[in-house]
Amino acid sequence: MATGKYARSLSVMLPYVQAGELDLDLLDRTADCFFEMRDYDNAIMVMRHVTENFPDDAGSWGKLGLMLQTKGELDAAVAAFEKVLSMEPNSIPALTALNGIETFTPDNLYAQRLLALSERDDLDTNRRALVHHALAQIAHAAGEINTAFTLFQSSRQSVAGAFAPAIFDEMVAEQEQMFEPRAVDTDSAVLPKIVFIGGMPMAGTGLVDRILSEHKNVFSVGENAALSRTHGAIRMHLAKTGRPCNYWDWMDQLNTEEIEIFRQYYLERAMGGQVAGGKTIVDAHPLGCLEFALAQFLFPEAKFVFMSRHPLETALANVASNVLNGNAMASRAEWIGKVTRTVYASAFNYAEKLGDAMRFQSYEALVQNPEQEINLLLDHAGLDFDSACLTPTPLCKPENIATSLGHEELTPASQGKWQAYAEQLQPVKDMLGGDRWIDAWQALDDNLR
Repeated sequence: MATGKYARSLSVMLPYVQAGELDLDLLDRTADCFFEMRDYDNAIMVMRHVTENFPDDAGSWGKLGLMLQTKGELDAAVAAFEKVLSMEPNSIPALTALNGIETFTPDNLYAQRLLALSERDDLDTNRRALVHHALAQIAHAAGEINTAFTLFQSSRQSVAGAFAPAIFDEMVAEQEQMFEPRAVDTDSAVLPKIVFIGGMPMAGTGLVDRILSEHKNVFSVGENAALSRTHGAIRMHLAKTGRPCNYWDWMDQLNTEEIEIFRQYYLERAMGGQVAGGKTIVDAHPLGCLEFALAQFLFPEAKFVFMSRHPLETALANVASNVLNGNAMASRAEWIGKVTRTVYASAFNYAEKLGDAMRFQSYEALVQNPEQEINLLLDHAGLDFDSACLTPTPLCKPENIATSLGHEELTPASQGKWQAYAEQLQPVKDMLGGDRWIDAWQALDDNLR
């Protein structure tokens, strides 16, 4: 499981499960494997079996709730989190998960409980960050802009890890100098069809993944780091064999056999040992767009989608997104602005070199005219229109979108919220290059519609 070989892990565990083994850890890991393989039905079935046989295990109810939420079964998810709170009234994960599905009003009993928890001295850093993040969402919904932004920042900064934006500058500088698309050869006909979706975090990559996942001929691998892990493995291999190992040196260093080895390395880690069965594979990962060169090198006929969302809307969504998602970039305004500029520089270079294989997708156009834009997305991916794509799985109450932040949902209500935070986002705007850069981005986005 640690190496992403979930199908192989299941082959070991399932015989015990099917024999009626009632070991909590075994069942828990079995559910995790199904979930990581995006087989949500079986993951939920296992967790329901767990909660029936271990009804007093609050952690199992919490995991069931998260899985139900991921599948869009929001009412059932709420019931599972409520079950946790019946056993552990001060469960911060359950309280904050409920608030993420539907933001509490300030006078709500659970909101008051979160406020009381925020005043405790014995909370660990992660739980305090979760509480502050939930209180920030509550303040935002109540129109308390300054309080909300302060709480979002405190929650984000308290758990932020190390981040070095200069690495991205180096990557893109080498990309611009060295990347040339690999020509399609006769062997490419036997490769799987893949669509890579990238962009800034919170620019809509997750939304497009959920949209395409509804298609009957799509096999989504979700937001995983398989491409980045493959990139790292290639560079390590080159270093061990005494060859240049900068970001893009592999382009003229790998032989045919090595290319095939790393192609399979990527597929194993992306798919966890599963088989796509002839379906189009969708790989959606924020900042994965910086490694589109490697994706095209391994899969010359791949298609690419770059998500373009208003940079200040994206910045605000990053600040307000799930505080424990490992997004250290969002902890400092200058980092958000710097990475945004770098990511767009990379995207423009890829668009020039990849031509029709890459599509710039306007987030605003997508949420304003979903049927038209989804049809165009599907056509770009080589898929026929499927009306199921018009109703991607919601991760929170749709009617709650207008009063919450940090969500990517197929509704215009997710747009325009940055304007209330214009003062707080000024440092991001300054780092981007002020009105001139924003206006240039707006002109680009207008041309995408």
